[in-house]
Amino acid sequence: MLQKGQTPDRTPPGFFSNLGDKERITLFNAGAIRTLAENELLFKKGTTGKTIFCVLSGTLKAASGYLDASAFRFKAGDLIAETALSEGKGRISSVVAEEASTVFALDTAAVDTLAVETRTAILKTLHDAMLSRMETLDEQNESTQLRVAALTRYIRESRKHLEEYENSEIIATILKSIPRLPPHIAQLVELLAGQRASAKEVAALAKQDPSLAAEILKAINSPRYALRHEITDVSDAITHMGLNEVYQIALSRGLMKSIPGSDDFRDIYRHSVFISHIAFELCQSFDRNGAALLGTIGILHDIGKTVLLLLVKQNPKWSLFIGMLDPSRLGAMLLKHWNIPEPVCQTVDYQAWPAFCPPAEIPSDHNDNIALLYIAHAVQDHLDNKPGDVLDHPFLSDYLSLIGFVSFGIDEISRDFILHGLRAKSQKLPDFVRKRISV
Repeated sequence: MLQKGQTPDRTPPGFFSNLGDKERITLFNAGAIRTLAENELLFKKGTTGKTIFCVLSGTLKAASGYLDASAFRFKAGDLIAETALSEGKGRISSVVAEEASTVFALDTAAVDTLAVETRTAILKTLHDAMLSRMETLDEQNESTQLRVAALTRYIRESRKHLEEYENSEIIATILKSIPRLPPHIAQLVELLAGQRASAKEVAALAKQDPSLAAEILKAINSPRYALRHEITDVSDAITHMGLNEVYQIALSRGLMKSIPGSDDFRDIYRHSVFISHIAFELCQSFDRNGAALLGTIGILHDIGKTVLLLLVKQNPKWSLFIGMLDPSRLGAMLLKHWNIPEPVCQTVDYQAWPAFCPPAEIPSDHNDNIALLYIAHAVQDHLDNKPGDVLDHPFLSDYLSLIGFVSFGIDEISRDFILHGLRAKSQKLPDFVRKRISV
């Protein structure tokens, strides 16, 4: 390794080769040498610093936190100084030694002591390095876009067989064997889809099912609402509770009549209820008029999974093949069979698409609903402390932009919109939901 005062003959060929020997010696003596062990950080993302680094030996990489294979690598002669000349800017990525390495470090205070010609040469070297890096990143970006397009096309092509579900007598028979939702529940969902439901209309539908009316009165007179006087009229109960709470009760009762009560079915139901409440809160900031509809979609979105569970329960020997069926398409077909309106059916049908393509490529007229349902799942992942990086939600930013959350991340949306809204009305929520949003 070079020591102070030695000539830089053994430095890499790219070590400021645009300088003469005398200037290189002066430059070299103005800096310092850092030795890094394998996996040792040169600096961490977000930190500030005005040091210019030049790799003397070994290899360092920009640790993006996602795919190491695509990380930018710095080899002998490369400069690392993306924020050295910027005011108040944090470093855009961490840089770590991929193997034992040495780097030359030159802080800005040392740069100020150098001759003008040397400083100009340093700036030119930085400029050329940045241009070269931009060209490399542009090539990588183009390659990534082509790969994403190819994978998206492959996934879309692999889903074309779902169109044949409509012509399958076996699937049609399966769907017909599942008990239908009560007619007044389907009418209720239709009111929601048209965004024209009133408390009076909902009360009229609820009264068609005495057990539903009794359930609504039981809920409003429970300790959760802590009313001073007992309410005995369904219309008054609906006015106090709000339409969304009534929809939750009505749909829950309807679904419980259609699906068994085992733990597997109960887990799907509870997940759906939680997503329903998250989606409803999202709509408070996006479209209040559509909040009740999104809450309904949330409850119904996994109905296809209950169909698969029913099939496996009835035909355990065929569980492997049943597991290959698409739950979203099955759910959409069942809801259509139940005369549930198109906005709900299409959202359920295409709910998996945001995982592999941007909004513009989804063949649906209800992309807002699909986006909100998808974001609701991303929020749930965040609340459950599951990884929420680009590998899990590669197109999340596209869907956030679609509904107007351009400047918010999932952590902010979860904290400031969802948790704030749910905790404000926690006394009205089911126990299992309250437990999940507790501090």
